[in-house]
Amino acid sequence: MIFLSKWYRLDNAAKIFPPSRSKNDYKVFRFSVTLLEPVKVDILNKALDETLEEYPIFKSSLKKGIFWYYLEEVNKNYEVKMEDKSPCSKISNNNLFEVSVYKNRINLEVDHALTDGTGTLTFLKSLVANYLNSLYNIKNNEVINEGSIKEIKEDAFKKYKDSNFKKVIKSKKAYRIKDEKYIDDRLKVIEGIVSVNDIKVKAKEFDLTITEYLTSVLIKSIGEVKNKSKKPIVITIPVNLRKYYPTYTVRNFFSVVNIDYLYNNDSFKDITKSVKKSFKEKLDKENIKDKMNSMIKLEDIFIVRLIPVFIKDFVLKIACNIENEYQTMTLSNIGIINMPDIYKKYIDYFSVFTSTSKIQMCMCSYNDKMVISFSSKFVNSEIEKNFFKFLSKVGIDVIINTNDYGDYDE
Repeated sequence: MIFLSKWYRLDNAAKIFPPSRSKNDYKVFRFSVTLLEPVKVDILNKALDETLEEYPIFKSSLKKGIFWYYLEEVNKNYEVKMEDKSPCSKISNNNLFEVSVYKNRINLEVDHALTDGTGTLTFLKSLVANYLNSLYNIKNNEVINEGSIKEIKEDAFKKYKDSNFKKVIKSKKAYRIKDEKYIDDRLKVIEGIVSVNDIKVKAKEFDLTITEYLTSVLIKSIGEVKNKSKKPIVITIPVNLRKYYPTYTVRNFFSVVNIDYLYNNDSFKDITKSVKKSFKEKLDKENIKDKMNSMIKLEDIFIVRLIPVFIKDFVLKIACNIENEYQTMTLSNIGIINMPDIYKKYIDYFSVFTSTSKIQMCMCSYNDKMVISFSSKFVNSEIEKNFFKFLSKVGIDVIINTNDYGDYDE
């Protein structure tokens, strides 16, 4: 008897990740939740089994075909591990995700070829809910994910693609951060925990959203180490397309916009005015539509489909390197994380960061705790120090967590 496995073509955003990964950047990101009591691994294992029944696409391996990579569901057991390696390292056993535990913290690391930040967070929230339900015998009727199994597997790019769009104007080449890197390829993580309300108050002073305010702070922080480069600072902002097109998919469904600023010892107020204007223009729905459809137009060209995958790999790797010339740094704001009220007394905070070959910033918030995370391959931490010093100087209390082996003493 022949059993046919389930397989899925990679979504449009995922296709860049397999050819562009390397030992310097495995294209893995980590979401963590810190609970108020130590995690019981045996119960978390049962919760993981239950969660995988809800999200079977997570039980996939990445396969290499003749013309494209694809995902194939596999029938295997997944076990929770104790955290025993550097964050965002290569995921073992050809899996696309893994769950690990350190004291009160549950870590979920995911290969970007499988899903994006929103999809990963949806899975983690369900995992945490299932764990707490079992541990404390909680009867909860609120649903974490309302989509059916079919809906959470859908390729939303294919669903919403439109052949009618305007050409997207490319940004100018960006100032790129170059510095000494760790010789052992370690990933340095520096997290700052701040009050959401404190950040809101400061952002409101400049009539900005939280993302606009912190983007401005980041530009100022980079500008102070930029020296005399005449290239603009370009901050790449991932955009969750689910806010524009309704879908329950947990696969990749995001685009990016670039916020650029030519820094020359400018005042913070000058930076905020430019950033606010750029966000308004770039996040316009028509602009987002054009950007999304420009990303997927190549898929409709028949001859492109017939190019062998090893040639596509070569071309996409070059394209990725060229695209890096137009980016200084990425800032990803996952936003507010909501959980049903019944779980709030068990959860302290959530955090997120990603692998990188240079430096990236991520942030998310739960209740009044916002965690701003920098992940970096650079020995130097000047940008991170500038960023958190700025927040401290304007009266925002910052608690620092880091795995830095150096002297982050401020």
